[in-house]
Amino acid sequence: MKIINRRQIRIKVLQELYSFLSGNENSLVEGQKNITNSFIQTNTLYLFYLNFFKSFWEFSYQRDNYQRNFKKSLKPIDENYTLISELRPLKSIAKNKNLITRLSSDKSIFWDNKQDFLNEFFLKIVDSEGFKEYIITKEKDYKAQLKLLIYIFKKILVFDKKFFSYIEEQNIYWIDDVPLVNTFLLRLMKTFKLKKEFKLFKKSFLNTEKDIEFALKLFKKVYENSDNLDKDVQSRTLNWDIERIAPIDKIIIKMSITELIYFSEIPKTVSINEYLEISKEYSTPKSSQFINGVLDSIIKNNQ
Repeated sequence: MKIINRRQIRIKVLQELYSFLSGNENSLVEGQKNITNSFIQTNTLYLFYLNFFKSFWEFSYQRDNYQRNFKKSLKPIDENYTLISELRPLKSIAKNKNLITRLSSDKSIFWDNKQDFLNEFFLKIVDSEGFKEYIITKEKDYKAQLKLLIYIFKKILVFDKKFFSYIEEQNIYWIDDVPLVNTFLLRLMKTFKLKKEFKLFKKSFLNTEKDIEFALKLFKKVYENSDNLDKDVQSRTLNWDIERIAPIDKIIIKMSITELIYFSEIPKTVSINEYLEISKEYSTPKSSQFINGVLDSIIKNNQ
């Protein structure tokens, strides 16, 4: 189970090429360094999420003291509220030895001084329909507890605007990776088993050398052949002045041409379809239609 897929890799390269060709970068080496760092940032965002779960469990466990010391005006804690800190899957994340070790070496992503936010999140849970259903569940076994944890993540945390804004404050480059990490974590939680320490850091989670090699090669080939690729794009868009094509659209087309030339191991239709999907997300509707026409002509000319 991997957190990074090829589409996300292409997006990282696209973003760096856009910055580079807009005059914000100075060298090939600098651009490649930024791409490599973007992979590290994705892993750090994942660690940020895991640290939230750890900090939230610790907060919920100590909530009695929190109320007494900081929020005396809160209503007395309902006896059912302890059900949150008693969630074994949540506690297992918080107590995971590998997580604790990794967090000990990175002080920048701790949730220190975020008790107000953690308390707001706590109250959102106890007011939720999922928690109310869990309260009346007779058999609160591990399966039921895991179901509640997944509900908390999928229905509450993912849509929490404050959580998302905190991500933005921490690192603006994390934003594009949020859906990716959300999907990965959801899939991971569904594999949790009782009496087994969670493997939160499987080797397959980390970006493989092959992934990074693909990204760096793609960036390098577009960078080195940019002028020739401009001519190629112009030849495929005879009714358009190359200067009139939106920069992001031009880069997407240049990347797709580059893949067809230098990455023959990737099926042509796979490459083209991926770039069409990227264009829908990063271009305007009209631009994606334009790119669709150009890429369609590329496929026909390469058959």
